[in-house]
Amino acid sequence: MNKLNIKNFFKTYGYWVAFGCCIAILITMVTLAVVKNNTPITNTIESAPVTSKEVIFTNPVSEINVLKDYSDTKLQYSNTLKLWQAHKAVDFAAEEGTQVFAVCDGVIKEVTYNYLMGNIVKLDIGGGIVVVYASLTSDITVKAGDQVKQGDVIGKVGNTAKSESVDGPHLHLEVLVDDKLVDPNLYLDLGNK
Repeated sequence: MNKLNIKNFFKTYGYWVAFGCCIAILITMVTLAVVKNNTPITNTIESAPVTSKEVIFTNPVSEINVLKDYSDTKLQYSNTLKLWQAHKAVDFAAEEGTQVFAVCDGVIKEVTYNYLMGNIVKLDIGGGIVVVYASLTSDITVKAGDQVKQGDVIGKVGNTAKSESVDGPHLHLEVLVDDKLVDPNLYLDLGNK
C-alpha cells in the first residue's frame, strides 16, 4: 500500500480501528482480572480453620468406618455416577438406621431433601462453620431452629443420596467454613480410621 491509500484508509476507518483497539484492550483487562480472581490461594482455608476458638468434633457415628475420605485434588471414582471426581466430604459406612450425632453444640440451620444428596441436616456451630449431614433416613429427629448439644441424636444413617447410592448406607459429612467446603478431618479426631 502506498502512503495515499494508508492515509485514506485511516481517514475512512480510523475511528473503527481505534474503537476496535479499545475493545481489545478492555477484553484483555477483564480476562486478566477474572483469571487473577479465580487463581487458588494455596488452600489457605483448608490449612487452618478461620475461627478464633479451637473446634474439635466428636464422632458423628458410634463406629468409625471411613468409606470414602475427603479429597479435593486427587480424583476418586464414583461407582454410582461412573466418573472420576473430587470428594469434598467424608463418608462413614454404617448400617441403615445407625444413629447420627451432633458433632458439636449448635443450631439446626436447615432440614431439607435433595435428589442427589438425599435427606440433609445442616448444623450451624458458629464461627462461620456449618456441618452438613447427608444421605440420612427420612425420620430426622430435629427441625430448623432447634438448639442441639454435642452428642445429641439428629438423625439416622440412610442410603438416600442418589449420587452415591451404589456405596450403600452411609453418612456423607461435609464441613463449610464461610460457605466454602473444607476437609472435615481438620475438625475430626478419627485416630487411624
